[in-house]
Amino acid sequence: MKLFRAAAAPRHNATAGVYGARLRLWLPILLFAFVLGVYVWRRGEAVRWYEISWALASLAQLAIRWPHVEANRANRVARSRVGRGEQWLMFLVFLTLLGLPMLFLATPWFGRFDYRLPSAWLPVLGSLLMAASLWLFYLSHAHLGRQWSPSLEVHAEHQLVTSGVYRRVRHPMYASIWLFALAQPLLIHNWVAGALAVPGFGLLYFLRVPREEALMLETFGEAYRAYLQRTGRVWPKRTS
Repeated sequence: MKLFRAAAAPRHNATAGVYGARLRLWLPILLFAFVLGVYVWRRGEAVRWYEISWALASLAQLAIRWPHVEANRANRVARSRVGRGEQWLMFLVFLTLLGLPMLFLATPWFGRFDYRLPSAWLPVLGSLLMAASLWLFYLSHAHLGRQWSPSLEVHAEHQLVTSGVYRRVRHPMYASIWLFALAQPLLIHNWVAGALAVPGFGLLYFLRVPREEALMLETFGEAYRAYLQRTGRVWPKRTS
């Protein structure tokens, strides 16, 4: 699997390692279409709008990211911290935020783990959180541009971005994925396919972010140290 080659072959950047060197957007679109077709066929009149909402939000997130995947495949890596532990964390996030929910929609395997929400309005809240997540996800990619990477690396022409949505928050992209992870249990009412998104992403966030910031300090020195002082990680820092 290409997922496990990045550490052994550092000449390939993480974008090519995670998304493949030749994979194009049409393939995941076909996969989503297939899963949704099976879901509608299986559920019949029991189709739930909030589960469809999750699938469409996931597809929109992929479409937002894909131009950056295409643009960053050719980046030359200057520094990389992509080890085996990092690769497993990325796989865990893929599994809990995408793989398991897709299996939930396409199969009856996780039915015994379903739960009921205490209010019919909570899926509406989940949809609003998803909309906010996609908006912030788009802005984060648009303002970061070629500096984006799916993992712990900087490329040869890397620049520190401190403007736009990054002006007061260092990790708005992680903030957007937190919103996505918190919305998922409100749209996918299943302990395996829905609720696991929160600890799945949380584990990556709390283990990766300190290492990512150390890499940025190593690369940008005092400029990043000053940036640390005036910004919050996923929420703007209070100013006195």
